[in-house]
Amino acid sequence: MSIINQPFQGQLGDILISELKNGYTNFTIFSAFAKNSGVLRLKESIENFKSSGGYVKAFIGIDLDGTSYEALLNLFSLCNELYVIHSENFSTTYHSKIYLLEDSSTAWCAIGSNNLTGGGLWTNFESCSIQSYDSSTGKNELENIYSIIEKYSDTDYYCSTKINSIDDINTLLEANYISKEVSQKIENISKRVSQKKRQKRNSLFGSEKVTIPTIITTQKPHKSLTKSSTPDIDYIITPTAENVPAFTNEQFWFETKAVTGGSANILDLSKLGKIEYGSVKGTPYEYSDSTLMYGGVKFFDVDPEDTTIEKNITINYLGKDYFPSKIEYTSGNGSWRIHLAGEPNDDSDKLSKYGNRGDFAHKILVFEKINTDYYSLSVLPESELNHVKSISRVWARNGKKSNANARAYGML
Repeated sequence: MSIINQPFQGQLGDILISELKNGYTNFTIFSAFAKNSGVLRLKESIENFKSSGGYVKAFIGIDLDGTSYEALLNLFSLCNELYVIHSENFSTTYHSKIYLLEDSSTAWCAIGSNNLTGGGLWTNFESCSIQSYDSSTGKNELENIYSIIEKYSDTDYYCSTKINSIDDINTLLEANYISKEVSQKIENISKRVSQKKRQKRNSLFGSEKVTIPTIITTQKPHKSLTKSSTPDIDYIITPTAENVPAFTNEQFWFETKAVTGGSANILDLSKLGKIEYGSVKGTPYEYSDSTLMYGGVKFFDVDPEDTTIEKNITINYLGKDYFPSKIEYTSGNGSWRIHLAGEPNDDSDKLSKYGNRGDFAHKILVFEKINTDYYSLSVLPESELNHVKSISRVWARNGKKSNANARAYGML
């Protein structure tokens, strides 16, 4: 039996990615919380596991606002069977974290504190026990897990429900059992900001350095950007690839105002921005003039100075991947921009259709970098702008000069 104390003795996310390649036929997940930060980083590995004939089953909790609407949407597309667990008794919380891989004769099981989130699988201090089982005799030790799988899969068990369609997930959202990820992010950041304000100025603790796989891609690599360290943050990245993110789970937001394009789906990304609050010193967004920072185009790992570059990215929105969304410099208006476009891998609407129906105009678009070519997108109402600014690490306005009418953008 191995005890893994994350991150010092490994990270469960990396271990799972490796184990999913080892020819098992069944993957069962128990997790109290699920977020896109964890689900999307495992997505490619789970898809490869399924394409090789693997079967995926997940039992996910929805207590304490720990699971997002988008994570359930993505899990629904990844799992052969997806169940949601919840007790209406406020004193009872579904809190299991088990990852079980098996075939007819062998099994591998991790049990511990790791939720299906970026933090739980990579950046948090977590502990888990990992055990391998050979032959049917050894697998008998898993009978207690098999019995709880049977319990939660029982249609008559009143604390478990099987997700049979996206409508079932929408029902949970409409009944306020779950919420959208961007709302959870804003709430969590607000709590952390409030907590820091209550603390004394002198820090009593240091910051652990943790690696998270933000740069993993099979697509053509892009031009690398400046490397540097980042002061005064929760986690500092120790990168293993050329592009260096500024923060763990790097997230940028953009004020859209009246987006352009025939489908109202083109967002301007500035080359530079005038800093209104915060600092980017020591990050890839640092500019020679300390009152300025590089614009949002650099968040997408595009060199703002090289206007010959075009880049296509995949955007995960409302549980589906859309490709391609093109980032390009348009000489006509002298600015960088991203076309929120692309097709899903089914016969549903293109991403640009959401622009036609008003999803992007006069909103705040929040992107999270999963890797250099893959980003999740969430949308906030324009009315949240002042709140978003107040909890941002740094925010700026497009352009070199201070202009109150210029679009704002920033880092959460």
